[in-house]
Amino acid sequence: MVIVSVHQPNFMPWLKLMAKVLESDVYVAYDSVQFTRQEFHARQLLKSRAGKPEWLTVPVLSTGTRQILNNVRVAENGWRRRHLDFLERNYSRAPYFDEVFALIHAVYERQHRSLAEHNLDLIEQFCRYLGSGVRIVRATGLQHGGTREERLLDLVRHAGGDAHLTSTSATHVIDWTGFEEAGIPVYHQIFDHPLYPQATEPFTPNLSVTDLLFHTGTGAARLLASCSRRELRPSPQPAR
Repeated sequence: MVIVSVHQPNFMPWLKLMAKVLESDVYVAYDSVQFTRQEFHARQLLKSRAGKPEWLTVPVLSTGTRQILNNVRVAENGWRRRHLDFLERNYSRAPYFDEVFALIHAVYERQHRSLAEHNLDLIEQFCRYLGSGVRIVRATGLQHGGTREERLLDLVRHAGGDAHLTSTSATHVIDWTGFEEAGIPVYHQIFDHPLYPQATEPFTPNLSVTDLLFHTGTGAARLLASCSRRELRPSPQPAR
């Protein structure tokens, strides 16, 4: 069984998304959707030494019109240095700072002009650091079209999948009929946010996985695996 997950390539993703990627055989970076500043495409929360969560944001160039994520370009105004300074200032005392910071620094040195490329480079480096062999492909490189459900099914099929892992919440209703007809089972991700050592109290949940990596190193792989599981979506019952 080849399990495929599909999600936008968010900036320094939070723990639940990272766990879903690590649980997948193939992760499809959904870079053909619309970019929005309200999502986590170009921003994420990390923790300052004062104990407060703070936004780390990648500034992007505005075209004045809607853009798909694949077309978004980053601004060149010193944000890379500011990000690295923030990480050094707030995480330099973390147990695994040196090795994780070196990984992030290498990505920032590559000076990606594309937001999606920058984000995916970080995600891939995090995956490799955690020992994952997940294959990462971009939606813009795969044939897909039609309704939301049809696009999703196309992406799973063209990525070589015969099962789909989703974390879609109950607020986003999806008709899985096409998957049922295609014989592709759908697994729901069940995620329980873990507790782990942080430099300051109280514990702050829902931060970037970067926070977890600085404090637990490669042990983050075991922790994420222990707090995330798959649950098979039940097949519909026949009408009586």
